[in-house]
Amino acid sequence: MNKSEKIELLGVEMEWMLTDAETNNQYCVLVATVPPGVMIPPHRHPDQEAFFVLEGAPEFAIESPSGLDWCFAVPGEMVNIPSMKLHGFRNPTTSDVRVLITCTPNLGRFFADAGLPFDRESPYRHKIPSPEQIRRVVEISARYGHLYSDEQPGTCKRGAGQFAVEKLLAYPGTSNINKAYLF
Repeated sequence: MNKSEKIELLGVEMEWMLTDAETNNQYCVLVATVPPGVMIPPHRHPDQEAFFVLEGAPEFAIESPSGLDWCFAVPGEMVNIPSMKLHGFRNPTTSDVRVLITCTPNLGRFFADAGLPFDRESPYRHKIPSPEQIRRVVEISARYGHLYSDEQPGTCKRGAGQFAVEKLLAYPGTSNINKAYLF
């Protein structure tokens, strides 16, 4: 992992904030930019991972007793993914989503191995990954113990507006809720 290196993984642009070398091999932190329409399909891995939404309104899929639940998250919300918990995320909006990812060094190594050098003019940005790109990432994923789900992407059960209303009612003084999500 090279902190100055930016990578792209199936359309998600990633920039290292802290590498495992900087945290005494305890964790890694990256900022991920998810362009409109990009989706990371439901999967599970042995590594814990947490997402802090910085900008936008991504949808996260999280395994529940009733199956895979998709719901919006908004800036300021933290999504924690325990080890081997089925999860995925997507950007159904028309603008970029930015999330801060905190993960294990092993997951950071996966990102470094599976990612391609980032280039703002990349031919992959805003495009559906080719079968070759997907096959390459799936092969690398298998070496890290990642498993992908056959479950089809579902619909979002909680809209961004509904979430914002719930947050505003529960925490009326919260200033980080973007009122634009209400409409």
